[in-house]
Amino acid sequence: MKDIKITKSFYFFIVAFLFGFQYGCSQLTIENTYSFVQENKNVIHNSQELQSFFKKLDQASSRKINILHIGDSHLQPNQITQVLRKQLQKVFGNAGRGLIVPYKVAGTNSPDDIISTSQFKWEGKRNCKPLIPQPTGIGGISLKSLDSASTFIFRLPHEYAFSSMTVFFENDGKSYDLFAKDLIHGEVINLKNFIDEKNPNVSKIKFSQPTNEVEILSLKTSLEQTHTTILGINTENEENGIVYHSIGVNGAEYYHYDTSEYFNEETPFLNPDLIIISLGTNEAFRKNFDEEDFKSEVHKFITNLRKYNPEVPFLITTPANSYINKKYQNPKLKRVRDILVAYCKENQLAFWDLQEITGNAQNWKNNQLISKDLVHYNAKGYRLQGELLYNALINSYKEYVTTK
Repeated sequence: MKDIKITKSFYFFIVAFLFGFQYGCSQLTIENTYSFVQENKNVIHNSQELQSFFKKLDQASSRKINILHIGDSHLQPNQITQVLRKQLQKVFGNAGRGLIVPYKVAGTNSPDDIISTSQFKWEGKRNCKPLIPQPTGIGGISLKSLDSASTFIFRLPHEYAFSSMTVFFENDGKSYDLFAKDLIHGEVINLKNFIDEKNPNVSKIKFSQPTNEVEILSLKTSLEQTHTTILGINTENEENGIVYHSIGVNGAEYYHYDTSEYFNEETPFLNPDLIIISLGTNEAFRKNFDEEDFKSEVHKFITNLRKYNPEVPFLITTPANSYINKKYQNPKLKRVRDILVAYCKENQLAFWDLQEITGNAQNWKNNQLISKDLVHYNAKGYRLQGELLYNALINSYKEYVTTK
């Protein structure tokens, strides 16, 4: 008798089947308790465009699945993406924390699970500040030091201990040598001994033992060297499952990511199996919002990003509604939403319409889910957004499993 191989998709189907009749929905989804949320509209439109991603989810027990989520200040605190990361890793496995930036060292707000410190002066730059003469790359935020002995330390929770690390940094003739030190076991690695063959700004290293605390050290080895510029750090363990890369930059727009010096070309080094883009809020606060300009910027970014990731499906999300000047609901957000939805329909892109699901900004305010500035959301509001997107994704995957 032949052995029966139980695939991830078969397991998922059995779980959904067993729980579906008793509870009316799979236990893999998260129950919503807010009446203003229109559950029947919480779907991934054009979900057939994500089939290649869903097929890879079937293989999560035997490979890594990388999700790259790009956004603005709504993503920078990691509250939305933390929900998605935790829930997806609970189902499909924890393969690592993914991309990080030492936010505190760069002088900006940080996700709670990334601790970074330094005794040296580092200049941080967001990709939305093009006039500052400092490049940005995969992290959306870069940090630069002129001190020839500068260092910084970053620490992650124990559950995200890692042995594989990729450091993105500017590596020209004027850049200091860089070293990575495992602060748990003492191992030191020279990053320039492991430069990627295709991109000199990328170094892939592997520690002999898992660690969750690393120090990055600069060392001047020639007179020509004047600075260190860090663009981002990717951390992964040796397990299979989900790596959820979250890139959030306060003030960022489609245009800023597209014109970042190294961003697009560095995305393939994260090996994305799905790219999610959650932008549009900041464009809606432009004094002179031009619909054609916005559509052009969306098209340019997606087109250029796709050049580097030709086989990767995209999922576009619309921004939730919010207020302007703390008084009026921002009408430009509806225009942003309409342009994004139309663009996705025209170009066969999957999209998730948060505005359609949750309605106007008053709903968020009445349920105490929005922050005092009436533009951003509080922890409960962001958690709800993460739960809704997770449910939409997992339900689309369930449909794929049961119909293939």
